[in-house]
Amino acid sequence: MHGPTGHYWPVNLQANRRPGGDLSADDVAGALADWSDSAHGSLARRLASAFRRAVDAGLLPDGSRLPPERSLASALAVSRSTVTAALDDLRGDGVLVSRQGSGTVVRAAPAPALGTTRVGEHLRDWPGIDLAAGNPPDPSHWPPISLDVADLIAEGGGPGVQPLGLPALRAALAERHTADGRVTDVDQVHVTAGAHQALSLLASACVRRGDAVALEETTYPGMFDIVEHLRARAVPVPTDRAGMRPDALEQVLTSERPRLLYVQAGPHNPTGRDPSRGRLRGLAPILDRHGTTVIEDAALADLSFAGRVRPELADLCRRTTVVSVGSFSKVAWGGLRVGWMRAPAPLVERTMQLRLVGDLGPSVPSQLLALRLLPHMDDLAARRRANLSAAVERAIGQLAVYLPEWRVSEPAGGSVLWAQLPVPDSGPFCQLARRHGVHVAPGSVARAERGADPHIRICVDRPWNVVEEGLRRLAVAWHDLQQGSTVVLG
Repeated sequence: MHGPTGHYWPVNLQANRRPGGDLSADDVAGALADWSDSAHGSLARRLASAFRRAVDAGLLPDGSRLPPERSLASALAVSRSTVTAALDDLRGDGVLVSRQGSGTVVRAAPAPALGTTRVGEHLRDWPGIDLAAGNPPDPSHWPPISLDVADLIAEGGGPGVQPLGLPALRAALAERHTADGRVTDVDQVHVTAGAHQALSLLASACVRRGDAVALEETTYPGMFDIVEHLRARAVPVPTDRAGMRPDALEQVLTSERPRLLYVQAGPHNPTGRDPSRGRLRGLAPILDRHGTTVIEDAALADLSFAGRVRPELADLCRRTTVVSVGSFSKVAWGGLRVGWMRAPAPLVERTMQLRLVGDLGPSVPSQLLALRLLPHMDDLAARRRANLSAAVERAIGQLAVYLPEWRVSEPAGGSVLWAQLPVPDSGPFCQLARRHGVHVAPGSVARAERGADPHIRICVDRPWNVVEEGLRRLAVAWHDLQQGSTVVLG
């Protein structure tokens, strides 16, 4: 959910708090976010200032207990003396209270409890070089297209309020699915403000508080935000190199009876692997036996370097409902904010009713631009695949020179490198990298349990000079980490 400045407002932090009001070190690090860039003075002074803002905003609720200083130092990638100095400052102002045997507790006026969304952690307006977000940088690769007032009148749907989207765009998307072998009627298509909104609407339509939602153990971070917002339970399904393991899926479907299963149809975000055709054929009969509704997210499907992997689960499943989600964001431009779902008509109707609570429909000009782009999407995707493949290869080569001790998986498509660092937890390194002027996402944001994870997610869909400088800064930050000059590891 966006705030008035364009940043993501966080969601409820209390859902992630430990029993008794305790906050984990990761909770605090997430609430402080870009603390080292948000003020002036020493690190301790900046850290204390960020604590005050987080307490005032309700990100660190009144009465919550902080973790030990050593854990905070590790999570924030600073020395313990820096944390001690900052907390002493806050104790002096009465923001924190410490008692023997009780630890350090936040003292503030009651405020709504908030927290930081996973997507919000890497879609903020960070200073320096951002290698976290994965959208095309601009629409300069588009073919020449234009709109005028006559277009808006002719195809704009009268007053322009169409909760399911423009009929012309819905019909064109239905024809595209039909041409791919899935006969689709217009009433099975709902145009949304990007794929993320489609996922949110579908989950809201299918899931109630406390329900289980099955997904891969490492997957798109935004889906965890959606599940947590609905107060549902994210149930991870173990994977291997081919994807979701059939035996693990069978066990989860039997024991947890999830209302929904979320999968990705294209190069996987964040690991970069392509779906295995053989594995998909093994999963389909399991899904048909259990009847769990499936969301198959195809936002990245056209960016597999070897071409889109077919058949997909929507083609293979015979009994269970498989909803397909698509987007113009990854092939065309993230700023277009046009996505869609293909689903049974009753489910489409349900998502429309949910949408009307806070959104009367997608932008007409954006939909008309999408309609103009649709005949060019295959060509755009081919050019994007070629450019991204070259960028990925170049970046992997650069990392091999700068950071040979990192293990970087070569992706089968998309713009993301999934790098494994030789440390138990990449979180402190990401904090340190931010202070070196480069932002990357820690692997923990893509896992159901936000514990220690050694991976980081690097997006290389940028002009090469930006990517190269970002990788250089990562190398400098890693050197500092190895020297131990500014970081205390827990």
